[in-house]
Amino acid sequence: GEKLWQGRLPAGGQATPMTYEVNGKQYVVISAGGHGSFGTKMGDYIVAYALPDDVK
Repeated sequence: GEKLWQGRLPAGGQATPMTYEVNGKQYVVISAGGHGSFGTKMGDYIVAYALPDDVK
């Protein structure tokens, strides 16, 4: 498919993303906690993204 959007996480994201839908709008959620062994930035985040309503 076509890439609609991309962004950066506030810390390393070594978790599997998950999606869910509420009232017809789809969200993507990922845990971004980093990992010392991989050398990624550490943090304690759960980040949710959704596309703007005008993107189909």
